[in-house]
Amino acid sequence: MTQHKPKIGLALGSGSARGMSHIGVIRALEDMGVKIDLVAGCSVGSLVGASYATSNLDKLEEWAISMTESKIRKFLSINFNAAGFIHANNLRNLFEHTIGLESITFEDMNMPFAAVATNLSNGREVWLKEGSVHDALWSSMAFPGLFPCVALDNKWLVDGGLVNPVPVSLCRAMGAEIVIAVNLNSDIINSYQVIDEEDEQEDNDMNNDGTFWEKTKSSFQKAIQLISSDGSTVREPKGIDVISNSIHIMTSHLTRSKLVGDPPTVLLQPRLTDVGLLHLHKSKECIEEGKACVKRMAEEIRYRLDLVEKEKYKQQ
Repeated sequence: MTQHKPKIGLALGSGSARGMSHIGVIRALEDMGVKIDLVAGCSVGSLVGASYATSNLDKLEEWAISMTESKIRKFLSINFNAAGFIHANNLRNLFEHTIGLESITFEDMNMPFAAVATNLSNGREVWLKEGSVHDALWSSMAFPGLFPCVALDNKWLVDGGLVNPVPVSLCRAMGAEIVIAVNLNSDIINSYQVIDEEDEQEDNDMNNDGTFWEKTKSSFQKAIQLISSDGSTVREPKGIDVISNSIHIMTSHLTRSKLVGDPPTVLLQPRLTDVGLLHLHKSKECIEEGKACVKRMAEEIRYRLDLVEKEKYKQQ
């Protein structure tokens, strides 16, 4: 009797620029000889997952590593309308030209793939598994307050991280018997620190060349100084920090609850404390940490996969 190999699903979680670590995770799993049979992604996890499922991961990795603060300026620009702070057109061009996903449908992919989005009207989770991959990705990545929501199939959709940040359940629904999940936000709650006035002046001195980040923040924020409990002057978190960290904190707590209720076979949690929302210029560091995370967990991964295979064999 031929032994049936359990299907392995990869659940790639949300996390903005941190998502480039998914690339490193995939590379390291491949080096271990782990064959992924299907992929489910949320937000940036859907972008990496779709690139992998269409054999475009090399293009995405090349683009990500090439990112500098000046290059990011070409993709992101400030927008003060109600739809979101950031103009979307340049980022759409990333999908359409850089990675080559503009005309691909789910049926064209090399392996089963699905993405998670959130129905803005009723808060329900939406699984995107057919039609345009481009539309699905943009829906899954519509980060509230930064990118505009997407009208798809008579629904307004936003970032899937609001309901299912690490889509283990979607992986299982697609037929995965083994789920390797990647949580990018395990350390997000401790990543923002209070900075005093002296430190702020040092930051300003370091950025007096007018870097993209300072220009971006100053264009729609004003620094408001507060007095801390010990009487020292501190800097209040600014607009984009408040939006991104608030959503990431919510996502972190939601992820913990979700993973307790539906635990994956293997949980990978890259260490990405120093990587913020739009820090795409740190993509190389993220990719390397993704690889390092898999290496740290290599023994556990092999043990868990062997255990499931043995149980599957006993049932045959």
